[in-house]
Amino acid sequence: MKFPLPGQRPTTVASIDAADAELEETLDNLDGADNYAAWIFEVVEPHLGEAVLEVGAGHGTFTGLLSARSARVAATDVSERCVGILRTRFADDPRVTVLHGSAAEAAELPPFDSAVLINVLEHIADDDNALRELSATLKPGGRLLLWVPAFEFLYSDFDRKIGHYRRYRKAGLAEKLSSAGYDVAEIRYVNAVGALAWLVVARLLHRAPTRGLSVRIYDTYFVPVLKRVERRLGAPFGQSVFAVAIWRGDR
Repeated sequence: MKFPLPGQRPTTVASIDAADAELEETLDNLDGADNYAAWIFEVVEPHLGEAVLEVGAGHGTFTGLLSARSARVAATDVSERCVGILRTRFADDPRVTVLHGSAAEAAELPPFDSAVLINVLEHIADDDNALRELSATLKPGGRLLLWVPAFEFLYSDFDRKIGHYRRYRKAGLAEKLSSAGYDVAEIRYVNAVGALAWLVVARLLHRAPTRGLSVRIYDTYFVPVLKRVERRLGAPFGQSVFAVAIWRGDR
């Protein structure tokens, strides 16, 4: 298996169906990682607004957190399996609309204060075009909130199996956002220890880093400490990049 050099797109990424099958167990495991989900939500929440689009909602772990604080949430996914789970999970929540497809379907709805992509942009082959299309879902001045995997040297066979085309650095992601018509308000690395764990488990040992027991241990004992430390000191590198981008409104 050849892993990509920085800036190089892998050519053997799993198909959508194969990646979805691989992701099913991963999403089930992460559904119980309450501390990690709360950490992401704590970072994202100040930028949300009352009308929120979630692209790539998966099994709805983050959707539930969004619907608890926002008046209107549209959750989209390209996976028919995930859409079925979402519709069952939120059947009795009038604040949540579930859409099968990409963000393009959401552009038919009233515009949103924010669009949220949690570990989604890396699954899209043409991420530059996706960033431009997302602007059609936002109000002028609306916010695009991205949480993406960091650093190409961490790209592993597990990344390939779950459909990752790439991983990102801050500078490269900021350049993409600016070219797509956004002003970058904030961009930073998150979860430094997670990057080291990914390097060892996924990149060097070629193991899936999201197995149930390892996820529970990391979520229970490491995440609460990391969250406090990085809230105070920041992170010079990380497993993920978080970005807040403001749509300029000049289509």
